[in-house]
Amino acid sequence: MKGIRGFLDQNNLTGDCDLVSIAGAMKSVSDPDAPISEKEFVLKQIGLSHDLHQIKHLILMHHLDCGAYGGSSAFESIEAEHERHLADLNKGRDILKAKYPELEIKLVLAKLDENADVSFEYLD
Repeated sequence: MKGIRGFLDQNNLTGDCDLVSIAGAMKSVSDPDAPISEKEFVLKQIGLSHDLHQIKHLILMHHLDCGAYGGSSAFESIEAEHERHLADLNKGRDILKAKYPELEIKLVLAKLDENADVSFEYLD
């Protein structure tokens, strides 16, 4: 599958979604040391989709080798990197569920392989 467009096509989401792309989004939301303005920006973007478009579903997606985390080399192993993304996504989901309890929130981790193909793993 090729990138986010392929993911949207495969999940029948093309043309029926608000695509918000923010580097390190859930890192900004979940990290208590992140500048409050970063957290507020991310939450505002999701809030706008919720309030203006009455979204019912939200997909929080991270990808491995993310520059906002320092890339894969910032982790001692692929397992450690995976666990950090999972922890941040789960914490972000908890924060968003407290604010928008009616939202169905799914977590996805994207991985780029050696052929530059992207695969997507649901973490729920």
